[in-house]
Amino acid sequence: MILPVNAIMKITRNCNLACEYCHDRLPGKSNMPFEQLALAIDRILSIKNTKSFRFIWHGGEPLLAGIDFFRKAVTVQQYFKNPEQDLKNYLQTNGTLLTRKVLDFLEEFDFIVGVSLDGPEKLHDVQRPSLKKKPTFSRIMKIIEELQRRDIPHGVITVLTSKSMEITPREFLLFYQENEIFDICFLPVRADCGLKGETLEGKRYYEFMKELFDEWLLLDDPRMRIRELGDMLLLSMGLPGSMCSSSGSCVCGTYSIESDGSVFHCDKYTRDDYYCFGNLSALDFNQLSQTTKAVELKHLDMSLPEVCKFCEWQKHCAGGCSHDRLVENRLAREDGVCHMHSTLKHIRKRTRNHPKVEEYVRQAQALRLKGLA
Repeated sequence: MILPVNAIMKITRNCNLACEYCHDRLPGKSNMPFEQLALAIDRILSIKNTKSFRFIWHGGEPLLAGIDFFRKAVTVQQYFKNPEQDLKNYLQTNGTLLTRKVLDFLEEFDFIVGVSLDGPEKLHDVQRPSLKKKPTFSRIMKIIEELQRRDIPHGVITVLTSKSMEITPREFLLFYQENEIFDICFLPVRADCGLKGETLEGKRYYEFMKELFDEWLLLDDPRMRIRELGDMLLLSMGLPGSMCSSSGSCVCGTYSIESDGSVFHCDKYTRDDYYCFGNLSALDFNQLSQTTKAVELKHLDMSLPEVCKFCEWQKHCAGGCSHDRLVENRLAREDGVCHMHSTLKHIRKRTRNHPKVEEYVRQAQALRLKGLA
């Protein structure tokens, strides 16, 4: 199966929140002008080796660009889109600007929405305050209720920090279950390429994920999908994963496009010019994979440490996310430690002959084919 092309559209670096761990917010940066927006969509949809495209509207807070920006975006998409191309739009937002007018638009154009929610109120409000240091939890929960009421496809992204470790995995799961939030990502806090800001050490993150998996299994609620655990479950069974991090090199499969037209390998690398392909105006995306820069990045992406080369799981996890491996040392080091390895073994042991796992896997793969996973 040919994987979709992912275009992470960093349309603004401004934000109306002051999350304590964020490195994406860069006040004073301008929004993406219409000329760059149109050029980016044209360049992405001109790629010939796939018919499936995902536009991930990101920031900062992307809704600060205004609803008219998004109306222009979908108009331009339809102008450049070929009939045989499949196109999906994803919005990653902090949720505070999801007004009725915005929700009407998202519903009309079938957007899939990701809302940042760091868990229960006592944690979320500490980590994700407004610019004036005011709490945001209650406001965001009301928005999630409206997304639920309208049946707009949505999920939440929870960033795990050292403060998050003070809350048990079971408490997280019960909170989400009680609020009927069933599509969740648990991402470890990430520093930028200069290693500025907090990172969550690999052992700590994966020990948390093991405990989270055990509690998820005990909860036995088939409605609850946790992206990272679903991916690890597939990998532990020797099946293709559902995330880019387990699909081998994502060079020239995922692009991050800044408001000034700079194109990076992935938005995780946008603080490091080494990972920049150049500007939209000078790039032919159909030839990009053959350029010296792409070949270098592909080689770096696929250059695994010794601990990976002889690992029984390497053919399944493909070495994991290269940013975690190369920059933050979250997955594997030359000292022979890989926490993904132990996590996959743990999950395989816990699910061997489990009566409901096969059905879960079938549903997960069906959702993936629909572009919802």
